[in-house]
Amino acid sequence: MQGVINEFSIVSPSTGSPLGPPMEFNLMFSTMIGPTGVVKGFLRPETAQGIFVNFKRLLEFAQGRLPFAAAQIGNAFRNEISPRSGLLRVREFTMAEIEHFCDPTILTHPKFASIQDTEMTLFSACDQMDGKKPKSMTIGEAVKSVCF
Repeated sequence: MQGVINEFSIVSPSTGSPLGPPMEFNLMFSTMIGPTGVVKGFLRPETAQGIFVNFKRLLEFAQGRLPFAAAQIGNAFRNEISPRSGLLRVREFTMAEIEHFCDPTILTHPKFASIQDTEMTLFSACDQMDGKKPKSMTIGEAVKSVCF
């Protein structure tokens, strides 16, 4: 990583200051598994990862058809680098997440007309990669956009 930083002269985008050397840091809490404590494990950082890992099975439950949604609730753990400005700083969270899956090549849905003018703040993969900020746009505009 340091070689890439040096090769491309990467600096802080907000201040222009040089970056410090890379260091290993895991945002997940480590724990020991089993009676001997020899095997190292990590507590999950987000709840939805199981949804993605089990996507094939969820698609089978949906009879192989898109769109479908999956919801999950459970505990997640974070080993935060710095505390936030709240009164309480917790490392264990109860989280609920819903993931909607659709085929990006099929742009028709019977209820689309009823929501196409709904405005949302979206952060496309293209904008993230280009270092741009999230954009406010309607769902219809997002569907027409190349980046979504």
